[in-house]
Amino acid sequence: MKLYFATQNKGKQQEVNKVLLPYGIEVVPLEIELEEAITGTIRTIAEQKLAQAVAIGVEPIMVEDSGLFLTAYPKFPGILSKRIFERIGYRGFEKLLVGEKRTAWFEGVIGLAFRGKMAFFHAKTEGSMVDPFPPQPQPEPGLPFDPIFIPDGETKVTQQLSIERQMYHSYRRKALEQMIHWMKEVKDDESLC
Repeated sequence: MKLYFATQNKGKQQEVNKVLLPYGIEVVPLEIELEEAITGTIRTIAEQKLAQAVAIGVEPIMVEDSGLFLTAYPKFPGILSKRIFERIGYRGFEKLLVGEKRTAWFEGVIGLAFRGKMAFFHAKTEGSMVDPFPPQPQPEPGLPFDPIFIPDGETKVTQQLSIERQMYHSYRRKALEQMIHWMKEVKDDESLC
């Protein structure tokens, strides 16, 4: 089965492929520019993105929105994670955390249009920001926080973990597994797996 994924983020595309391919789902990236609000929640932004994606006229189609949240700064950077990171970079984030709690979490929402229905799947990964930040982080494309985020239960940043451990902690994987479960219920056909 083919599933369209409206994103330009190569890192997200690769991770989604790793999760869905074993279920026989081929992810087809639709590299389209979706308008992203600068207010609201991750859920409301995923809803807005899905409405835009559905208007393209292909189905099934999914979107995703996610963000990093710092305990020291409620709701920040959250939905603005990408924009804030592009503006202040690693050194800016490190300065924000001087003398502050370093606990943090990622939250993500996947929106899916499938067989005329829309559904949303939320997941979270808790952890903390590494102290100190590496001198020159080298992130994978589209995954700028992997060199500075340590998932709970680990001693290394996400980027240094094995693929298996990365997937174990991935909020995106958790949301995708919820999505697959929902798709099976809608499809009422075990041939999806």
